[in-house]
Amino acid sequence: KEDLTNRIHSISGASMGADMADINNDGYQDIFVTEMLPSEYERLKTVTTFEDWDKYQYNVTNGYHHQFTRNVLHLNRGDNTFSEVSRLAGIEASDWSWGALFFDMDNDGYKDLFIANGIYQDLTDQDYLQYIANESVIQAIVTNQGVNYKELIDIIPSNKVANHAYRNLGNLRFVKYTDSGLLEPSFSNGAAYGDLDNDGDLDLVVNNVNMPAFIYENRGAGGNYLKLHLRATGANTFAIGSKVILRAGDRNWTVEHQPTRGFQSCMDPAIVVGLGEVTEVELEVIWPDGRVSQLGKIAANQTLTLSPDSAPQTLTGKPQDTTASRPALELLQSPLVYRHQENVYIDFNRERLVYHGHSTEGPRVATGDVNGDGLLDLVIPGPKGMPTQVYLATAQGVYRPQELAAAQVDAEHVNAHLFDADGDGDLDLYLASGGVELTEFSPLLHDQLFFNDGQGNFGDAQQIFPNEQKMSTLAVTSGDVDGDGDLDLFVGERIKIGKYGAKCAGFILENDGTGSFRDATAEYYPGLQQIGMITDAHWADFNGDQRLDLIVVGEFMEVYLLLNEGGKLVRQAFDFPNAGWWNTLHLCDLDGDQDLDIVLGNLGTNTRFEAAADHPLRLYYNDFDGNGFPEGILTFNADNGKDYPYALRHNLTNQLRYLKKKYPNFQSFKDADMTQIFEPEQLATATVQEVNELRSVWLRNIDGRRFEKEALPLEAQFSPIYAIESVDVDGDQDQDLLLGGNLYKVQPEIGIYDASYGHCLLNAGNGKLADRSVAMGFRVKGEIRDIQSLDGIIYVFRNNDTVVAYRPTYDSLK
Repeated sequence: KEDLTNRIHSISGASMGADMADINNDGYQDIFVTEMLPSEYERLKTVTTFEDWDKYQYNVTNGYHHQFTRNVLHLNRGDNTFSEVSRLAGIEASDWSWGALFFDMDNDGYKDLFIANGIYQDLTDQDYLQYIANESVIQAIVTNQGVNYKELIDIIPSNKVANHAYRNLGNLRFVKYTDSGLLEPSFSNGAAYGDLDNDGDLDLVVNNVNMPAFIYENRGAGGNYLKLHLRATGANTFAIGSKVILRAGDRNWTVEHQPTRGFQSCMDPAIVVGLGEVTEVELEVIWPDGRVSQLGKIAANQTLTLSPDSAPQTLTGKPQDTTASRPALELLQSPLVYRHQENVYIDFNRERLVYHGHSTEGPRVATGDVNGDGLLDLVIPGPKGMPTQVYLATAQGVYRPQELAAAQVDAEHVNAHLFDADGDGDLDLYLASGGVELTEFSPLLHDQLFFNDGQGNFGDAQQIFPNEQKMSTLAVTSGDVDGDGDLDLFVGERIKIGKYGAKCAGFILENDGTGSFRDATAEYYPGLQQIGMITDAHWADFNGDQRLDLIVVGEFMEVYLLLNEGGKLVRQAFDFPNAGWWNTLHLCDLDGDQDLDIVLGNLGTNTRFEAAADHPLRLYYNDFDGNGFPEGILTFNADNGKDYPYALRHNLTNQLRYLKKKYPNFQSFKDADMTQIFEPEQLATATVQEVNELRSVWLRNIDGRRFEKEALPLEAQFSPIYAIESVDVDGDQDQDLLLGGNLYKVQPEIGIYDASYGHCLLNAGNGKLADRSVAMGFRVKGEIRDIQSLDGIIYVFRNNDTVVAYRPTYDSLK
């Protein structure tokens, strides 16, 4: 049956050519589909437009899948689901693309990628579309004698573009071949490969429109190879549908024999497998009729002709292992019955240059024994229009819901924090009001503190938080910063509503011991008052001096580690790039040395945005048009050192209308950088924030002042990470990591982040992490916002969805 929407979360908008191959040599076939997104900046600015949020939502509501204007690479996870990783792989944009072919161009053992590009006339040229939208132009073309089609067509610009060739680096990353000889500008569509000169490497033929075809001889393949001619009796002469598997040590190569692929093209039926430095392999062929041929000790650099009747060691079928293994994480019917119901809000109507929404960042859940019965309870903050719920644990292992009636139901509650505010021995509740749905003047933005009567009943403390200011909050953490025996607070402002890019404030609130708090930020660290868009924070002792330090992270922020020097917080600098799009942080001892390491959830690298220490992503914030409403403009830093806006001309000029005179058409805007678009004084007075690290990472604590940065495994970079929990999944006494994320409230121009199904990172000791999600049985769809381990059960909380529960089964790994 048709099941694409359950297996693949998002697809290309206008599929052109396609190919399927095992690009990472894991034995599973991956899928690549071409689209029409230009890779060159100037063409992107002149021939591209994207659906807006309303059009995208209309399509999805009316039965279309999540479709976006870019090439897509669907990575086969091995469990009948796929992750779309084209942006991480670096192959999401290749212009108006047709035939796509995976084949090993250099015989290094990894399948490279060729894409045939070109459209004879640029039908989507934005200046052309603007020109023919003029009524007088149409009247001149459409006369009483009919339509002058030649004139209509002749005015469409025509530009040859280069085909693209990418080398597969073997780590899900592809880089463009710059000296391949395949880059001649053309109008190409179909392509086919084969070993035309019988030298053991694959040559290429490319079909062109209104110009001769290209025939490319491969002169650069230096690795070893094995060439196979498969033969069968009957009508299927070339044994199409066979599966070929080569093995050498821990390496393997898998080929599905399907010569017709790409765009209306058929390859030479001979199979050529690049082996790199491998000189001998074992060979297995699974024939279309189910028979299996197995051959051992096959030397490289030769040609074999095989058939199911002539190949040695021919078997009939393969024995199937019918033993059902028990996963290390067993999916349960959740003892906690809850569905988060996010209210409908369109972030992009208020700020049209913002690419990510900020209205779906909850729930962050609080856990603790609120009624003194020795069982861990939960508080789940409710989104706008949904009550916050207290879930009381019972001896029967289920949870009894109890509505927090005193909480303001029309507020967007995103985070709940349990701590003993008044020193009476029970857990009180701090409820953070965030999001961007409200106006910046709404009293519903005040956070709330609730005192516990000891039985799990909460009453409003009637103090206005934080510091009697109205602000959108997300980060809340408690700790005894002044060492007086009570718990103080840090509260972080997430975003200034309607002012994306404005620096936000963090507050240190000192407790007088009775649950009454005062703002002591200026005494401890005044720099918190304009620190950035804060997403998470924790109090902890990082250097073992028995004083609580503070760590704060945020969007377009460096990691702030503030060491407690007794009455003052002193920032500890890092010696590595650490300005990130940070969403969350988690503290645990990953390397087993009895101190706290730091795990940081970031945007990830499967995104259109790019950032590095020498080419940072920048956010310029200023009132560029002087109308009293500032704008935040995202830019990338090009190789020439200049910053260019991500925004297309029509998006930028619709927000800053005075620029329409300066840039009357798309050609005039195509290569304009920030110094050309804006005046020097506009840039000089702008607040500029940077990101130079997009990977989710962990920081190894060396001595509380020095840290080493290590990237989390590649799979953890597939999507933004919003939730992190440490738990010993496999019973080896090392802390493993469970991660979750995804973000769907994203402008179609960028595309939703949906490639994560949650991640189980097993720790082999000393912080050596590997993604074993599929093997461990951990698979959760949706936008994960929190993960909590309670009484031996792992709960996964999702925005606008139900709770998913798992139980570790240590014995399953023995």
